[in-house]
Amino acid sequence: MNVVIRLDSLVAPRTGIGYYTEHLTRALLEQPKVTVSGVFNGQRVDGAELQSLLADPGEANASSAPGFIARLKPWLRSVPGAYPLRQYFRDRHSARAAAGAEIYHEPNFVPFPFSGKTVLTIHDLSHLRHPEYHPPERVRFLERYLPVAVNNAAAIIADSQFTADEILDYFPNAENKVFPVHLGVEESLAQEDTETVRSVLSHYDLPFKSYILSIATLEPRKNLAGLVRAYRKLPSALQAEMPLVLVGGAGWKNDELQALLKEQNTKGRVILIGRVPRRDLASLLCGARLFAYPSFYEGFGLPIAEARACGTPILTTSYGAMAEVAGDQACLVHPDELPEGLHQALLTLPASVEPFRYCWQETARQTLTVYESAARAVSN
Repeated sequence: MNVVIRLDSLVAPRTGIGYYTEHLTRALLEQPKVTVSGVFNGQRVDGAELQSLLADPGEANASSAPGFIARLKPWLRSVPGAYPLRQYFRDRHSARAAAGAEIYHEPNFVPFPFSGKTVLTIHDLSHLRHPEYHPPERVRFLERYLPVAVNNAAAIIADSQFTADEILDYFPNAENKVFPVHLGVEESLAQEDTETVRSVLSHYDLPFKSYILSIATLEPRKNLAGLVRAYRKLPSALQAEMPLVLVGGAGWKNDELQALLKEQNTKGRVILIGRVPRRDLASLLCGARLFAYPSFYEGFGLPIAEARACGTPILTTSYGAMAEVAGDQACLVHPDELPEGLHQALLTLPASVEPFRYCWQETARQTLTVYESAARAVSN
């Protein structure tokens, strides 16, 4: 089977969809019965060129300030018509580059025109459930183009059963072509020995097993403002002992969080680290007393899965994909009860839990099954 995957999400700084695209493509390249190539910026890539593209270009400089283009993105997103216009010109070149493939996999919601069978990955429907969490231009783009994409797709991959159910709520005609396939966790994210962890933590001036960690883009949907407020309601002794550490790049509309971070608080510390090298993530997770991810809405919640792979205790939201991915080892709490839940988690959860790993190889095998289903599907 000849499959082409759009790889435009691999640009730096690489975000969640970029990491999904990277690791799924890597795992598919190891699968028998499939030949995988990519389309990047309108050009077909395979072989050594594809392998080079899959390497994270932002890894070496992940902890530094984002480049000019990254800083420009929020402004570009606000320009009326910029989002669909950019996609239009990119899609014309991409469609020509993908010609001849049996299956085209679009890992980022909306595909370019393709004469063969198309498989979509829909990571979530937050633009419909919570449009306030997105720039208006992105919402308008998805509202216009996603329904057509869903109708024309031969098969649709959802990151979770929760997302699969949501797709069918909004698009009931997609029944029988929506497949839940969990994401995986890269092998480098695993439990590490104490000496290795302490060595990495020393670079961030963090105490071993004595900080609360959250890894998320700094945007309203992640509920980091709520986490900061909950942290500041902890007893003074706990705050003094245990800083709150926020890891992640700047997102859209984070003024509320930034205002909270500027407020003076003599009891504890909120440490904003920004983006960090991927090689440090395992140690940061293993060294944390608690991983907190109180998002209002997720299609999967990859950081939760990464924390589970490292055996780190987890506090997350009690509904949706977050509860699905966290399993029965986590402390689950409604966002309205986050202060009480955070305090309870710190008092009751063990220092570490049994690691559990979602595997990219299994993700690739299930995705290949979806491709086979798409190849058999009757065109609309």
